[in-house]
Amino acid sequence: MDAQPLSPAGEAAVSRFAEQVFAHLARIDQRRWARAYLHGLLAAPGRKTLSNMAASLSTGSTAATASLSLQQFINGSPWDWRPARRVLAGLATGDRPVRAWTATLAVIPKRGDQAVGVHRRFVPEAGRTIKCQAAPGLFVATDRDAVPVDWSLLLDSNWTADPERRTRARIPETAAPRPTGELLVEMVDRLTARRPPAPLVADLTVVDDPVRLAAALAHRSVPYVLEVRPNQAVRPVLQATTGHHGRVQQSTMPAEALFPRRRARTPGAPQPVLRGAPVLLPGLPPGLPGGRGGPVHRLWAHGGGSGGPRRYWLTDLAEDAPAVLALLDTVTVTRTTVDRLGADFGLLDFSGRSYSGWHHHMTLVSAAYSLGRDLAASAGETDDRTDERTADYTADRTGDATLDLVGAPVGRRTGERLDTRLGERSGGRPGTRLGERLGARTGGPAVDENLRNSA
Repeated sequence: MDAQPLSPAGEAAVSRFAEQVFAHLARIDQRRWARAYLHGLLAAPGRKTLSNMAASLSTGSTAATASLSLQQFINGSPWDWRPARRVLAGLATGDRPVRAWTATLAVIPKRGDQAVGVHRRFVPEAGRTIKCQAAPGLFVATDRDAVPVDWSLLLDSNWTADPERRTRARIPETAAPRPTGELLVEMVDRLTARRPPAPLVADLTVVDDPVRLAAALAHRSVPYVLEVRPNQAVRPVLQATTGHHGRVQQSTMPAEALFPRRRARTPGAPQPVLRGAPVLLPGLPPGLPGGRGGPVHRLWAHGGGSGGPRRYWLTDLAEDAPAVLALLDTVTVTRTTVDRLGADFGLLDFSGRSYSGWHHHMTLVSAAYSLGRDLAASAGETDDRTDERTADYTADRTGDATLDLVGAPVGRRTGERLDTRLGERSGGRPGTRLGERLGARTGGPAVDENLRNSA
């Protein structure tokens, strides 16, 4: 969705939406600038800088004044972002049924060292280590898209152990370096206070301890599908259905060892896109349902056709392959939303340095996406990327194409902007375009028919 001036009906919709989401702000001027910032994220062309957003509101000297006021509102004003996120969570789906909650990591490249949380991180999609902020996000996925409802920011000890740096970035005393899984559980707790639990599909290989995350979600009765690394230790279970024990292999093995590569019987024949096996998780704490050894899970290997990459997913759901594939489709939907947040709604454009300012900005980016989606729907507009994905998915389900849900497509605009930022920082363009790497899709292997009735 390319930014353009809002119509009178759009202006009225922004005002109504801002009054609803930011009603908790005590002062009239805060609510006015929340509405103005939201307007700027929707209407400003190009990057959502303060100057560009101010120019979309007014011209000349008035624009300069507006830019300073937006800066004060987003970085200096001490308002609480959490009530606004609670409202957004309640508005996320409208009348549409929820397919899943999803979690993923947004990587925000940075050039300098002053933005809160910036650190060096290896990004597999870029094939290199970059300077960035890393933000786990929680989304609510429907049949249309995935709506962001909460965010956290990863902080390391370079930020929390340095008193001067901590003070300058206004990092609260309660903030400390914490595992991604803990931050995700906190976000889940906040969302369960607003909505009944849905299956959580977590596209987060950065989670240090998926077993601990699985235990925390199980204690909260939140079903889950968690991505794990290929070397995740599991204990195979023979002849079992999820939730009931069969014969357990005593030794553990890495997840990837359960699914040896198959040679196609016919050259060029499609390989199964999804293969599953029941497993136990070593180290799962006692007290969970399922008997002495804990509950039986199912490990799914996703992709890998024609020698391509595989991803591994662990679930406590007793679902068959088509149902799991439907849940895994929400991963692609969520990455498409992250792409749009960067390309159209300012996810990559925050230039402030404070912890509260970052959370203010991310809250308004989420609000802009939610409102922008509804404005586009009411105007009869669609996103080509969503249309293409939906068409492919429908064809897969009707047998007109082979199923290909591997990969997280990132649109051309966001890919180009990430390429430019990374290239400028290193003095040249990256050797391989990040947009192309992130947007790459594998071939279209089919579902293993033997798994359609497995559980």
